[in-house]
Amino acid sequence: MANISGLVSPLFPDTKIYKDQCIMCFDTPHHGPLYVDLSNYWGYCHHHVLERGSNPAVYLKHTRIFREKEESCDGPPASKVTRLAIGVEGGFSGGSKYDYEDSYKVVIAGTDGKLAEHELDNPVVSDVQETALKVISLSSAAEQEQNMQWEGDVRANSKHSQSLEQLDNGIKLNLGPWKCAAEGCDKTDNLWMNLTCGTILCGRRYYDGSGGNNHAVEYYERTKYPLAVKLGTITPQGADVFSFDEDDMVNDTNLAAHLKHFGVNMIDCVKTDKTMNELEIDANMNLTLEYNNILESGVALKPLSGPGYMGLINLGNTCYLNSVLQVLVNSISPITSKYNTITGNNPNDLSQQMKKLIYYSQNPGHYSYITEEKPWQELGIRPIALKSIIGRGHPEFSSSRQQDAFEFYLHFLSLIVKEERKNPQAKWSDDLLFKVEERIQCNASQKVAYKTRDEFAISVPIPLEKAENYESARSWEDRKDQIEKSGNKITPEQIIRYKIKLSDCLSELGSAEIIDDFLSPATNTKTTASKKFAFKTFPNYLVMQMKKFTLTADWQPKKLDVLIDVPDEIDITSMRSNGLQPGEVELPSGDAFVPSPDIVQQLMAMGFSIEACQNAAYHTKNSGTEPAMEYILNHMDDPSLNAPLIIPDNKSDECTVSQENVEMMCAMGFSSKQATKALKKCDNNLERAADWVFSHAAELDEEDEEGGSSGGGSSGGGSELPDGSGKYRLKAFISHMGTSTACGHYVCHIRDSQGRWVLYNDEKVALSVTPPRDMAYMYLFERV
Repeated sequence: MANISGLVSPLFPDTKIYKDQCIMCFDTPHHGPLYVDLSNYWGYCHHHVLERGSNPAVYLKHTRIFREKEESCDGPPASKVTRLAIGVEGGFSGGSKYDYEDSYKVVIAGTDGKLAEHELDNPVVSDVQETALKVISLSSAAEQEQNMQWEGDVRANSKHSQSLEQLDNGIKLNLGPWKCAAEGCDKTDNLWMNLTCGTILCGRRYYDGSGGNNHAVEYYERTKYPLAVKLGTITPQGADVFSFDEDDMVNDTNLAAHLKHFGVNMIDCVKTDKTMNELEIDANMNLTLEYNNILESGVALKPLSGPGYMGLINLGNTCYLNSVLQVLVNSISPITSKYNTITGNNPNDLSQQMKKLIYYSQNPGHYSYITEEKPWQELGIRPIALKSIIGRGHPEFSSSRQQDAFEFYLHFLSLIVKEERKNPQAKWSDDLLFKVEERIQCNASQKVAYKTRDEFAISVPIPLEKAENYESARSWEDRKDQIEKSGNKITPEQIIRYKIKLSDCLSELGSAEIIDDFLSPATNTKTTASKKFAFKTFPNYLVMQMKKFTLTADWQPKKLDVLIDVPDEIDITSMRSNGLQPGEVELPSGDAFVPSPDIVQQLMAMGFSIEACQNAAYHTKNSGTEPAMEYILNHMDDPSLNAPLIIPDNKSDECTVSQENVEMMCAMGFSSKQATKALKKCDNNLERAADWVFSHAAELDEEDEEGGSSGGGSSGGGSELPDGSGKYRLKAFISHMGTSTACGHYVCHIRDSQGRWVLYNDEKVALSVTPPRDMAYMYLFERV
């Protein structure tokens, strides 16, 4: 036999091994053996190995042998859930009723297409034995790129743990009861002690006025003392510690010493209040009614399978990804026409992985049923490579933590736009893209400015005061607090949710908003201004996010408990902009920029300072929450991030750009004119210019059209965005179950070609009986 070592590539520390799934389809070891090609470390199913024909190769064959678990009635009872985790002690249970064993062999494919199998210890394959054993032991590419453990209670070590300043002010913590030290505040719960000075203050105020009075965070803004511990959670094992400037619950590795400074011995402490994780678990365990309504529990749902009804298996908190992908793939018709064939097998190519997903969604084959011969086989497909590509380089979407489906939607579309620049023929994102116009009127001069920007969705406010049952729902909020403080459980029958019409929410979106501290370019003084939102174009498909999430008193995201009356069809024609009207005088151009309040508020809800949010909105030109959030994450170490926003004079034309940088950007597909403008805007910084140009693609395209340029690679190829009627029909919606975006579960409902509503709950797909459209978080409307 010829020397087979020449068919094996060396393994390096950065080598990615794709051994979880066939790169050509979605077969995993649940479906049959996988073959890892030892020349490139890509995995193939048996079918696609045979399709490779006469190409000589050496594979590591992985076969999984299943057997049914032996059930025992003598085991201990199910334990109480104490950790927000899956598959760990104290967490939520899960798993299959089948055990399995893994076996491995080396397979040599000859030029005749035949496969010869050998045991690992066979002398014939001794040259590749070491490599094969390494492939078995090393983590797969997917495991390398994400933390495969879902833990709500895993907290990063605070950067202040070893360097925290503590004042020698003689303060010693008594055993309680405690009270907020702020003047006039009578809060005796939700209290936090600052670990620098020992001051005890209450947490944040909730959206409806309940909770704390913001005294702890206001104290931090004045003093910049970064760490606070929640009183009542201190035990010998630890406590809840919040870091204001790190904007998260953290692990204080020196907590015992920090508490001892104030006379507290952790060994003697007993917990008297619930931790953040316990509160989160309790809240989610009490959401029985919400889960039952959204999942249509108690009703026999008919399972569906076949083209368009393919489930996506949860890879570990990926229900947000599954729901967004299902809605896009099964609702936006241009997607299937653009990605109708599989043209490659690169596991790192977004377009190729999207084509694979759509092909098998429409041609599900053995992924949509379970046979008697293989009862362990999984229903649905695992989008492993696609999830890896989308999350790569992103601090949140690369993890296995639960995420906000709306933020993921925006992030995914930003990646699609970049892909479409490489291949404009496959463009479909324009069907979701539209222009909004903001009319800003200076109240001092009465002059106006009209600003347009591109959006992939609108974030719709929920004015609770317009709820038809506002008084009874508000009264319930007060009773609910009393019930929770008394330690009693809330039954689903007691809950009263706010009920509000979508039309009232849209009316709120289109109403004038007052902007304080507006620097008027007409008067060169600070004054107030009014801002009003309107559509400049109507997209073929309109995505709405309902602004259900806010912050709780304990700095945690929380969801508004509200029902929204969403009709089957809507008409938003009245929200179309009219542009500059006769008699209106425009504000001087150049300095009329105002950070989008929507973007600023959404970022502040994530815990960033108002200065950071305004700077991010400015530097990303109000292009959306996702680009602004990425800007903040990329500039966390920049002192100017949290400095007051200063809008400079428009002197970008004075910046000199290097021809080398222009040529490098032209190589990315941009015209010389576009590259030059981007570099001038970013002080000739190539990396910043590349980010800027992607987030201002439409702006550059418009300028190319006006100037007659035919610069290649522009988004949309110079084409205008779709526009038409403002009449829409509800096509799909995504619902969230849980108390915040950091936990819970997402599912989606989609109207199919027969007009039926279909529930997609990860790998489970079924005909919906009572679609809960009033409880959704995101809506997708299709133009009538």
